[in-house]
Amino acid sequence: MSTYRRVRYLVVAPSLLVAVAMAALYLVVLPLFPAVSHHYFPQSTATYATYRVAILGHIAAGTVALALGPLNLCATLRRGGRLGRYRRLHRSVGAGYAVAVAVSATFAFFMSFHTYPGTIPFGRLLITSGLATLACVWLATLVAAVRAMAVDRDRDRHAFWMIVNVSATFSAVFFRLGNGVIVALGRFDQLYPFLGWLGWVPSVAIGVLLARRYVAGRGRRSAAAVPTPAALVEVTR
Repeated sequence: MSTYRRVRYLVVAPSLLVAVAMAALYLVVLPLFPAVSHHYFPQSTATYATYRVAILGHIAAGTVALALGPLNLCATLRRGGRLGRYRRLHRSVGAGYAVAVAVSATFAFFMSFHTYPGTIPFGRLLITSGLATLACVWLATLVAAVRAMAVDRDRDRHAFWMIVNVSATFSAVFFRLGNGVIVALGRFDQLYPFLGWLGWVPSVAIGVLLARRYVAGRGRRSAAAVPTPAALVEVTR
């Protein structure tokens, strides 16, 4: 199994797990049992009450994106299938994913100015600059991916930007892992602002490396499939 394929499968399970967990928490548990908010992230209780639509919009759309993004990287969808069934499904899933990312990223950019700043100096600058940058990267890579296919018909560039974009989506998993670590360390108020950058930069950096490797591999396979002039001469003899 290739490195790309192993990583892809390792991404799918955590993405679905976080998607289900966050949807259940924010869309079911907290609305039905408001008292839970006093025990889960009580520092943002007032923020949740004030910006409820933006938070729920970000969570709901982000959950859809987190579920659909890794799914659409599956080889059976990307390669198209013999009868075109999977290619149509790939496009449909991709369209739903694109809408979900656009909605979630827009709300995320807005909420980056209202998220919990922690208790350290310049905490507001750290958390807001980091999360706002992530929202912009998330949207910009989506636009680049859509343009590459819809306008330029460049599948390799489309694949590159979609892998990077899904890695930005997957930063939700990195962020939750980092959140768990700082809670376990008992330094939540002091360390939370650093997640504004540390919660997504590693994920996107890995995504860029995987995207470059994947596209380079496609280029080698395409080159191998094109006969050389010498081979053509041999065939015509």
